Amino acid sequence: MTNTFQHQLLTLARQRRRKLVQELAALVGVNPRSVTAWEKGDKTPSDANIAALASALNYPKEYFYGDPPPALTEATFRSLAKMSARQRLAAEAAGKDAVRLDLLIGKNFTRPDPNLPDLREIDPEMAAEALRKTWGLTNGPLPNLVHTMEKNGVRVYSIVHDDVEVDAFSGWSENTPYVFLNTKKTAERSRMDAAHELAHLVLHHHSLGKSKKQEDEAKAFAGAFLMPADTFKASLPRRLLLSEIIEAKFSWGVSAVAYAYRLHELNVIPYWHYRDICIKLRIRYGNDEPGRTIDRESSQVLGKVIGSKGGMSRREIADKLNIPVADLDEITFGLSLTPIQGGQTMQPVPAASVAPRALKLIKP
Repeated sequence: MTNTFQHQLLTLARQRRRKLVQELAALVGVNPRSVTAWEKGDKTPSDANIAALASALNYPKEYFYGDPPPALTEATFRSLAKMSARQRLAAEAAGKDAVRLDLLIGKNFTRPDPNLPDLREIDPEMAAEALRKTWGLTNGPLPNLVHTMEKNGVRVYSIVHDDVEVDAFSGWSENTPYVFLNTKKTAERSRMDAAHELAHLVLHHHSLGKSKKQEDEAKAFAGAFLMPADTFKASLPRRLLLSEIIEAKFSWGVSAVAYAYRLHELNVIPYWHYRDICIKLRIRYGNDEPGRTIDRESSQVLGKVIGSKGGMSRREIADKLNIPVADLDEITFGLSLTPIQGGQTMQPVPAASVAPRALKLIKP
């Protein structure tokens, strides 16, 4: 907390609330030029205006006196054509609040260091195999990808989840990798999104923007990482009818469409067969996932931090960050007070001079 009004936090709050400068100015009762000057740091709003800003944006006044927002680099979305600038900026703002939460967690608990090899210039199929070996994984289905990523130092949070147009995205803050998932998507699609963003972290770190080639590489990596070729082909049903595909996809934790695409990618079925499967799925099920569905994956770290024995309550965390509890829920998968079971309970730091305790993550 500082004694100075942080103009960057005003911009962050406005973007998270999806307000234009003109809209916020109208709510506060000032000229839009005043809001622009406040956000640039050219002028400081009066106490009365700060109170009006806090009311209009639903933030406590203390929020605007916090530390400047952290940098979040390489946060590039996949489908910009599908989302508005407001949606993108709101998601990025939520991501920065998640980084603020992550820094708070880091002051109280230690977690695994990032274990992400640099796999640039490597074929996506080979890169997926290399990462599995680096992480000590078998070539079978992954029980929980989010837990696996957290075990290897990737921070996983959720984003503004009311917008299905907003894809997952990833980025770096300092040398820490982050992945943000949209929880409004099906559990299967969210899992594929996580693998896709993991690809960007290991294949395209330090790349400026994301090209179509990089998106294609990330898509190929995600399928290969979740469905390793040899094991996947060995597990194929005898017949590749739609009903068999709907049943077989469950064990790999992917959607029927992703399963069918992997079949085509590995030359098991031709493109026309893959397209026929997609058409039938859309006609019969729309946007719903057919057959048995997997449980939604969530953060193991957050499950141990929020509300569990030795952790912190949602209210306590929100107060420390000076954000509404609802905002906290949006970036923490909407976790309830029920902690994730298994593993060692986290212990809080008893004093500022004592190093943070290690958070032990259960095996995925």
